[in-house]
Amino acid sequence: MLDLTHFNKSANNYEAITGGGPRELAQHAISLIAGLKPLTSESKILDNACGTGIVTDIILQSGIQPEIHAVDCAENMVSIARGRFSSHPNVHTAVMTGEELSFPDDTFTHSITNLGLMFFTDADKGAREIARTLHPDGVAVVTGWAMRAPFKIIQEVQAQIRPDTPFKSPVPDIWFDPEHTKAVLSGAGLDVHASTALDVHMGGETADEVADLLTQFGSKAFASWSEEEKEEVARVMKKIVRERAVPFTRPSGSGVGIKLTGTIFVARRGSGSVLAITCLISERAI
Repeated sequence: MLDLTHFNKSANNYEAITGGGPRELAQHAISLIAGLKPLTSESKILDNACGTGIVTDIILQSGIQPEIHAVDCAENMVSIARGRFSSHPNVHTAVMTGEELSFPDDTFTHSITNLGLMFFTDADKGAREIARTLHPDGVAVVTGWAMRAPFKIIQEVQAQIRPDTPFKSPVPDIWFDPEHTKAVLSGAGLDVHASTALDVHMGGETADEVADLLTQFGSKAFASWSEEEKEEVARVMKKIVRERAVPFTRPSGSGVGIKLTGTIFVARRGSGSVLAITCLISERAI
């Protein structure tokens, strides 16, 4: 079952502790969806499992003002998104689960679920809701991850300090296999189109900054540890990240980050035959 407590607690600093990876992934996903069906001010868009509104923010920054519905099951995430877009009458926010979208059939010209489907309590039902609410000529995009990089580093840190209490990833292993996501989307009646490769990062200005982000990201794993153990976590985390961080350049500037392999699925309603998509990425997951 989805841990809403975690998402509500992390809402205020979600973008910071994920090192910009979800935004980079969303930017690429939006460009892919727009390539199949251009985004215009006449579009009607679902920002599904919206979090703090990263997808909505990217769309608005492009200069168009379409009707956008940003929904998420975590109240604190929606509260932040609502405040963020309060000056945009075209943006509507609501607390809503992806498995129970309260929109009529055939509503959206574009449907975007960025790093959300893997956290749905019933992903098959969530995928069917994406298909149901998508206009017959609409385009949907769903993103996910195919590598556990941040989780693996947290597990390595934990193994060095407390090997008897292994950290379990909050994302079920099956969601790191792109074939599973393809099957879920196909089963919902969505045809998936191919995409290009992409590098993104869980990044910062320095490796130590990235290590600090990872320590915050994995804070739940170390919550009950002693202060001495937490100090050891910070030391070991910095050592590992310094060894593995790689340089990158974003439109906002350069930095270093941890790589991760991600997946992007751009879909239309149809028979449910899947054509594929795997992108090389670098960052986060939650």
